[in-house]
Amino acid sequence: MDYMEIGIATSALDDLAAYGFISMNDCNEKQLNEWFNSKPKIFEALNTVFRLRNDQVTFEQELSRGEVANGVNCYMKQHGVTKEAAVEVLREMERENYKIMMEEFVLSKAVPRQILVRALNIAGVIDLFYKEGDGFGHPDQKLKDLIVSLFLHPIPL
Repeated sequence: MDYMEIGIATSALDDLAAYGFISMNDCNEKQLNEWFNSKPKIFEALNTVFRLRNDQVTFEQELSRGEVANGVNCYMKQHGVTKEAAVEVLREMERENYKIMMEEFVLSKAVPRQILVRALNIAGVIDLFYKEGDGFGHPDQKLKDLIVSLFLHPIPL
């Protein structure tokens, strides 16, 4: 899917994770930079998961605004399938990329575990935001209440 090459790059969740590395004092900065610049599979998979999930959830909204550059629409046109069939293929691609992230988390020894945890945490946030629609672009009251509860009623440790 040609669209995915551009779509994955525009996800930029690897950059988001990199911001979290800046404040980490207990990591070898040179080793971390070399690893990050090698474009690890965990970040490609993370960006792919985000792009696929976002495209599935926002398809109808984007189409109603005249935006046709969406993974669902591109897959439908490229393969001559229905929206439902395209969404199912994208869901399977999403599952496969989750597997890649977990495999990288379990098997990677190139960087400390806390670095890899950041990618998984971002994947969890993607799931939270897109679980019941477009919580990122159009957060509903349920998502707002959840986020507010984290600050007003934090979980005691």
